[in-house]
Amino acid sequence: MPTPIPIVIDTDVGADPDDAIALALACASPELALLGVTTVDGDVDLRGRMAARLLGMARRAEVPVVRGNSVRGTQMMGLEGRGLLNHDWDGPEATILDASAPEWLVKTAKTTPFHLVALGPLTNVAAACRLDPGFAGRLTGLTVMGGVYDEGALPEAWRQAIAEQGASAWPDYNTMVDPPAALAAAQSGANTTWVTSEVTHSIPIRRRDRDHLARAGPLGLALARMIDSWYEGWFREHMVEGDNIAALPADAVSLLHDPLTLASLLPASESWLTLRPARLRYSVEDELFRLRESGDANGTTARVSVAADAERFAAFCVERIVQHASQAHPSARL
Repeated sequence: MPTPIPIVIDTDVGADPDDAIALALACASPELALLGVTTVDGDVDLRGRMAARLLGMARRAEVPVVRGNSVRGTQMMGLEGRGLLNHDWDGPEATILDASAPEWLVKTAKTTPFHLVALGPLTNVAAACRLDPGFAGRLTGLTVMGGVYDEGALPEAWRQAIAEQGASAWPDYNTMVDPPAALAAAQSGANTTWVTSEVTHSIPIRRRDRDHLARAGPLGLALARMIDSWYEGWFREHMVEGDNIAALPADAVSLLHDPLTLASLLPASESWLTLRPARLRYSVEDELFRLRESGDANGTTARVSVAADAERFAAFCVERIVQHASQAHPSARL
């Protein structure tokens, strides 16, 4: 097997279970060497506790967790930690370092070049670039869950909602929270891949997948409980039973935004994710970060997602996590 890719995950793990599923997938993937996890946005302390427990459940308690920055204080939805922190766990947990995520990112990149996987708002990434103008150049890559590349690929109802409601209907939370940080990261000079919102919104995790996870030991059960909390507390009303502007199947229980982004680093990704090189121009317009095809040579070269196979990726993601979680706890029922 080729040498594993050193990575750091910057995450806003919280109410939406997709960050937690992405962390589990990273721990289950021998192609990746996880050096650390940094938290961003809102209550970064709570997010750190969630990441530390998930890493412990995934047998990766040696991976450090570092709390980062937020541009909106400790504001949260109120669902964060449910299904995970409100249940007993007597196993190991990762250590939460007494450090600042941007400083830790800069220091680590100077000794161990790594690929940064940004699964939340880009606040920490922009702060690290401000601390050290050479930071982006030391990264072996920057992969971002964020942006909208092809608005026309969104379901018609969603495009209509954007036309009528403007920014409030914009599908990409990560860049909408901190548009200046998204712009700074985009213009940093890093070798960047964008796994964009119009693609990730088409990748549901379905009821049968949730049930498969629930049978895979403490980690799988925790992920299933987090999915349940998200589904009952937000997803069902806003994404399935409401206007269903994302055109999801009726048995969808969550979406795999962040796992798809993380998995774009895996060699097998070519079988379920299509990326293509593009010359892009970046801007902040009407308080929204925008990335568009550049019509001239002044654009920035990046890779961008254009399509994904939802069924194939969900099956891969869930099965890999189940196998890892079941090996971590051999008594788990498969």
